[in-house]
Amino acid sequence: MNRLKTITSHTGKARFLAECVDFGYIPRSDIPSPYAYSPTHTVYLWNGLSIIIVETRHKHYEVWALPESMFVFRDEETAAMLNV
Repeated sequence: MNRLKTITSHTGKARFLAECVDFGYIPRSDIPSPYAYSPTHTVYLWNGLSIIIVETRHKHYEVWALPESMFVFRDEETAAMLNV
């Protein structure tokens, strides 16, 4: 995965999400986040890329591009089962 950008405010994240479309889910990655409790990441489509957004510290959201070969699940339960 490649980090594309870092967003440093809640407003900035909201503006960025306004440009994205929900696409699916993947099992949680190894990117550390003190605020992550879900076993999955939500995948968004942005400018033709599949991305995830991870809050790595307070009000610091990192946008990561997924490899094109990564499989994205349509339902969260299936993606969560792979993370057990």
